[in-house]
Amino acid sequence: MIHIKVLLVGKTKEAWLEEALYEYMKRLSPYIQFEFPIFKDEETLERALEKEKHVILLDPEGKRMTSEMFADWLFSEIEKGASHVSFAIGGPLGFSQKVREKYPLLSLSSLTFTHQMARLILLEQIFRAFEIKKGSHYHK
Repeated sequence: MIHIKVLLVGKTKEAWLEEALYEYMKRLSPYIQFEFPIFKDEETLERALEKEKHVILLDPEGKRMTSEMFADWLFSEIEKGASHVSFAIGGPLGFSQKVREKYPLLSLSSLTFTHQMARLILLEQIFRAFEIKKGSHYHK
């Protein structure tokens, strides 16, 4: 089973967003076990990253790709991380330059999202990646 950890600052407060996150976790549950550690601030999150084996930072300046490219990339990262991948979503100020230089950066968009929306978009894209790999009609 694949283990994906999404580390972030701040909780999800909106019920509708929790429901959407749950829906994607449910759809992916045959393949992925998710974990969502939540930290009170960027400094605590950045210290926690040091304990992770395979970290990718979500950052507006990160690598941009299409959904098809993301699917190929994700499965490559899963292999590199021995089925364990940790994504990190920073707080309002983002990550320090020191941390940004240490880990690979991935951009979900040139737009800025709340950490709550970034988590949902990330889960949807992970689901889409699995559907692309299966050849389903979800991704047109």
